[in-house]
Amino acid sequence: MKLEQSIQKRFIDTITKQEPLAMPSEAIEVYTELVYYRFLEVFEKAYPRFKKMVSEETFDKLIYDFLKVGAKTPILWRVSGEFKDFLSHNNDLDMPFLTDLLEFEFLEIEMFMQKYSEHTKSLFSLKKSYAFSKEANIRDFSYPVHHPDFDVNPEAFECGEFTVLFYYNAKREEVLYEEITPFIEEFLHSLTPDVSMMQSIKKMAEVYEVGNEELLEILLPVLEHLHGEDILI
Repeated sequence: MKLEQSIQKRFIDTITKQEPLAMPSEAIEVYTELVYYRFLEVFEKAYPRFKKMVSEETFDKLIYDFLKVGAKTPILWRVSGEFKDFLSHNNDLDMPFLTDLLEFEFLEIEMFMQKYSEHTKSLFSLKKSYAFSKEANIRDFSYPVHHPDFDVNPEAFECGEFTVLFYYNAKREEVLYEEITPFIEEFLHSLTPDVSMMQSIKKMAEVYEVGNEELLEILLPVLEHLHGEDILI
């Protein structure tokens, strides 16, 4: 595996002009085209929504511009992350939501490539203590890039504050996401393994000056759902 990565890295370094190689320029051009098409395949799968929002010519140019800069890693899915960083610093793209969109799409890849622990299923109980899983992620965005129609007409959406929860669903073998309220985010981060769920709810009720039963009625279906998805463990 290490040898394969070493060979791939040297190949990428060569065609991105980071490492000289005694080879006819015509051959290097052929190799450059091969890597371009490999990157095209990877990037259009990594950033399908971004690709829909720019022309084919623009997308092609961005890949060739990225090839001139060069990739630092031989691992292709990580190259997608470097492409994200490259695009985020591109001043020619008139997209105020670009950073949010790229972060949203790459996080799905990053989480999909992780290894996940197997959790023993159990019934949710207010008497037990839970913690927010380190295998889940919460991101705050300034644009609703998670909306399914955002890439169709981004101008129709206003900027604001959007909190999105990402998690891996083992049964479906995919990364799922859903918008949550800032209150739910605050509550999840407040959980500690030495305090029962009911005690945590009572503390939050006291902070916001609401009744325990009133807050429990709001939180219970959400917490049961999150526990079922191994987000509360």
